[in-house]
Amino acid sequence: MKTERKDIDATNLMNLYRALVATEGKGIADMSPEERRAYNREAKRRSLTRQRQAAQAGTPEPTTAAIRGALADAAIAILAVHGPGADEVMRILGQAFSGRPGVPGMVRVMARSGKLRPKMFGKKAP
Repeated sequence: MKTERKDIDATNLMNLYRALVATEGKGIADMSPEERRAYNREAKRRSLTRQRQAAQAGTPEPTTAAIRGALADAAIAILAVHGPGADEVMRILGQAFSGRPGVPGMVRVMARSGKLRPKMFGKKAP
C-alpha cells in the first residue's frame, strides 16, 4: 500500500512538473530586443498606473520622486515658519546655488509669502 502511494505521489509530481515546464514563459534574458522593449513598456505602464492609484488614494508609493517631493515640501514648510532646521535648509540652498547668492533669501521670502507652496502636504484624497 505504501509503495502504491509513493508511485502515485511521484506520478502526480512528475505530471505537475511537466505542466509547469509546458506553461513556463520566456525569461527576460531569453527575449528578443523588441520583446524586451514591449515587456519594459508594459511593466512601466503598470508601475505608473499603480503609483497614480496610490497617490489618488492619498498613500503614494515610496518612490524616489515621491520621497524627494515630500522632503522638498518639508523644507518649504520649515522655511515658511522659520522652524527648527531652517538655517540648515538655507545653508544647503546656498551650496546648491553657490553662484547665485540671492536664491536662498528669495526662496525663504517665497515660502513665507505662500508663493512657494508644498505640492504633497495638505492634499486630500479625491
